[in-house]
Amino acid sequence: MDFALTRGDDEILSLTFTQDGSPIDITGWTIFFTAKKNIEDEDDDAVLSIDVTVHTAPLVGETEIPILSAETDNLEGPYFYDIQYKDDSVVPIIKTVLQGQIIFKRDVTRRTT
Repeated sequence: MDFALTRGDDEILSLTFTQDGSPIDITGWTIFFTAKKNIEDEDDDAVLSIDVTVHTAPLVGETEIPILSAETDNLEGPYFYDIQYKDDSVVPIIKTVLQGQIIFKRDVTRRTT
């Protein structure tokens, strides 16, 4: 899924995990959001690397990925991203649930005071 954000803005990506249309328990999961300029870049070279371990409503599969203004202030143009989860509850599972391009649009207003 491709989407756009304005650089330097605070954003929250809200996700709900479901199976067959019903929410699933994500207690103990780690959600990884990674964005890179080039898809073949190493994870250490990612422009955004956000790990979420505390979820808004884990029993009904709800979580949020906060993207802070300081993390995107110098980004502009297209980047590749994906969202993965790691479930350690029984057997460790890592699965990619979304991927695509994120475009950081140039903002008009740069002042904050």
